Amino acid sequence: MREAGCDLDRMVEIRHWIHQNAETAFKEVNTSQKIRETLISYGLKEEDIRCMAVTGLVVDIEGTGPKQEEGGVQVIALRADMDALPMPENNPDLPYKTLTGAAHMCGHDGHMATLLAATQVLMKHREKIPTGKKVRLLFQPAEEGTGGAKPMIKEGCLDGVEEVYGYHNIPNFDEGDIRVISGPIMASSSMVTIKIKGQGGHGSVPHMLKDVISCGAAVISNFLALKSRMVDSKENCIFSITKFDSGFTYNVFPDEATILGTIRTYNPSTLATIHSKLKQIIFNTVQAFGCTAELDINDKYPPTVNHPRETDHVIRLATVNFGSVKSEGLPMTAAEDFSYYLQERPGCFFMLGTQKAGENYVLHTSHFDYNDSMIASGALMFVRIVEDRLGAKILAE
Repeated sequence: MREAGCDLDRMVEIRHWIHQNAETAFKEVNTSQKIRETLISYGLKEEDIRCMAVTGLVVDIEGTGPKQEEGGVQVIALRADMDALPMPENNPDLPYKTLTGAAHMCGHDGHMATLLAATQVLMKHREKIPTGKKVRLLFQPAEEGTGGAKPMIKEGCLDGVEEVYGYHNIPNFDEGDIRVISGPIMASSSMVTIKIKGQGGHGSVPHMLKDVISCGAAVISNFLALKSRMVDSKENCIFSITKFDSGFTYNVFPDEATILGTIRTYNPSTLATIHSKLKQIIFNTVQAFGCTAELDINDKYPPTVNHPRETDHVIRLATVNFGSVKSEGLPMTAAEDFSYYLQERPGCFFMLGTQKAGENYVLHTSHFDYNDSMIASGALMFVRIVEDRLGAKILAE
């Protein structure tokens, strides 16, 4: 069974509207209003829909069915992210292509449609959810590098919540695949900025100068060597240098150089080791060249670490409803601010394969468009999680 009993045509229509009216982090004003209007149309009261983190929305679906004996989980949360990317879309023939200059190239439009589809089903069957039990809907802004989960948590979105669940679409995983593992499923993300200062001058007298380009090259070499020499070989981590900016012309040594890079790992203790060792290596290197350096490591997101028990629930439910669960391609080296929810509450973040026939795009590609046929599959997983965790019987087996 892959249908959640939702009005799929309506969900597709909403998804297309959100796609066409894409908005970036903390600017999801029209997106938020569209979600609010849709929630109200399902029977949720406007006064019960709370605004958090500027444009985020939080609301509870409260069960009205026969009350169960005390015990068991009372409140679970389901999350969808809302923001688009500040990039162009290259789908000229798409009838609902973006009109705003931003683009939903990560599929958050599909995530919102999925959670709205699940909401529609749950609201139709509130009498099958025991009284006193709740499903909290989290429509979260600003996942793309800005960390909208943190202000949502700070403003109370998890208050009273016992477990939290979410998913991400993966367009290069087979359509309909549920992929999940316990433990780290996505990496941390740290942005590294190194600014080197020396003494520039004429290209004919390098011996009289402090060469930031040669110094920067040595810094890069030593930075990349850090992984093999100072990090346990059993630890899976990525070091990448993505920009080296210095100089003006062919016969002038510059005074400054800037190096940008990223570090990704699955282990917080490994990241702490990298912090201390990287600082030591860089400053020792620039000193040998007579230069100085400024180092900034911006830890964006921690690893996304699934809890064992909650992951077991998702694996069991996915196996029953989708036939199997896969682990290929996991953990992923991308990062996700769902990690902050999992630091606060037990839960699970799973992947849904959304590959379209004849396509092999990855996320953040300008040609990407969420696979509409997977809205019902994602909604089904959410509804089955609610049934299982809250003791509800909403859909037929």
